[in-house]
Amino acid sequence: MKLRGRLHLGPLSLAVVIGAAACGGSEPAPVPPPPPPPMSSDAPPPPPAPTPPPAPPAEKPALPDVSFGPATASDAPKKMPKVTIKSPTAEQSVAPDKAKDFDVKIDVKDWDTQLGGPHVHLILDNKPYKPVYDPKTPVKLGDLVPSGESVAEGEHLIVAFPSRMNHESVKGQGALAMVHFWVGKKGKSDWKAKDPMFIYSRPKGTYNASKADHVLVDWYLANAELGDGKMSIKASVSGPGIEGDRTLKISEWKPYALENLRSGDYKIALELEDKDGKAVPGAWNSTTRTIVISREAPEDPAPAMPAAAAEKDKKKDEKAKPKDEKKKEEKKEEKKEEKK
Repeated sequence: MKLRGRLHLGPLSLAVVIGAAACGGSEPAPVPPPPPPPMSSDAPPPPPAPTPPPAPPAEKPALPDVSFGPATASDAPKKMPKVTIKSPTAEQSVAPDKAKDFDVKIDVKDWDTQLGGPHVHLILDNKPYKPVYDPKTPVKLGDLVPSGESVAEGEHLIVAFPSRMNHESVKGQGALAMVHFWVGKKGKSDWKAKDPMFIYSRPKGTYNASKADHVLVDWYLANAELGDGKMSIKASVSGPGIEGDRTLKISEWKPYALENLRSGDYKIALELEDKDGKAVPGAWNSTTRTIVISREAPEDPAPAMPAAAAEKDKKKDEKAKPKDEKKKEEKKEEKKEEKK
């Protein structure tokens, strides 16, 4: 009996061991993780990816040093222009209440003026010049003084000379016109037509963007001759990029230029001196002006045609139109009126 029991238990134990081995041991198989829940429509969207920082702007190349020296003069015209001031006349007296609207009239020969091109510089009492592109159109005397100023009673001097497109004056005998006159009562004057006279022309005003690369320094002379042992011009400039004052002695009547100016204000002083380096007496012979440089501003616009000149051109165009075209325009206007 004992033997049978043993024989009976032996196979059973073996079956248990084989079954356990087949199941991989006593530990249960791992359960896979549940799938992630679906994203709710109310859930906030994931934050956007950070925007990369903008690339730094390219550095502008450094400007060369500011320079002040002779410029290349333009070729002399084949025939010297001649400017004449027709109104006012020499020693004329203009009524004070009519001075502002008094017509200044000039005549120009052998100089083809045009808008944005050759023109005439018209100057009253050493104030900044007014460019005249249409000499046939009169200029109001009040337009020759800075805004806010009036034409004062007393003596006045008006000058005119031809200028090129770049505002360089045409230098030579007969090109300059000059008239001494009065507003109100005539009085005593120290002015003499034959006295040496220096007439400041350029630079003036504001220079934007690339205009600051080359700034013309120019003037006109009357009854004066420059050269060694003769008269000269003392020219001083101060401003950004210039340490202290930069001063030149100019002994030749030719254009000069300031190059590579920086943004900011520059002061330019020009003075006529005698052969001994002393200032030549005269109300116009020493002039100081301030100009403004703005490299960040847009380029200067083209000069606008004066209203009077524009009206003249409009009338010319009207006369030049064929009759048929004029009739068509008249009919269009009539139809517009009928619709109204």
